[in-house]
Amino acid sequence: MKNIHSKHQQGYTLIELLLYVAIVSALLTGVVAFFGIVIDARVKNQSVTEVNEQGSFALDYVAQTIRSATSITSPTIGTTGTLLTVIVPTGSLSPTTFSLSSGSLQVKEGTASAINLTGSKVQVTAFSVKNLSRGSTSGLVQISLTLNRTNNIAGNSYDYPRTFTTSVAVRP
Repeated sequence: MKNIHSKHQQGYTLIELLLYVAIVSALLTGVVAFFGIVIDARVKNQSVTEVNEQGSFALDYVAQTIRSATSITSPTIGTTGTLLTVIVPTGSLSPTTFSLSSGSLQVKEGTASAINLTGSKVQVTAFSVKNLSRGSTSGLVQISLTLNRTNNIAGNSYDYPRTFTTSVAVRP
């Protein structure tokens, strides 16, 4: 007995298969590119956030210490330096010194060991203090602090520097 039903094609032709592979490849390329952009944006955002948080914290800490100090001893009036020394009311914390060491802003209170105010994820590239005091004032300084963070992830480098500047006076 002869089968009189027409033969139906089983599977795909080579042309159809190549077309499907091309479409799937194009879609996957788009998805991979999208995720690459998302990862780059995340790295940049982390860098900006880290620098902003650490810079704000360090500057606020220095400013609060100056406000509660009784006098500024270094730098001297009218000069600029990379070291800030203040006399604070608490004897065991006096003098309090701020300095730049190995890419980190450090504070040394009295005879205690210096501690880092900035973390290892950022590099402090500049710290300067200008004493703007006048003979009749209790003390006024302008502080400038530059932080930088460089991320090297998967061959992409993102460098984010920022300079923080403020002026702070000793409370009379």
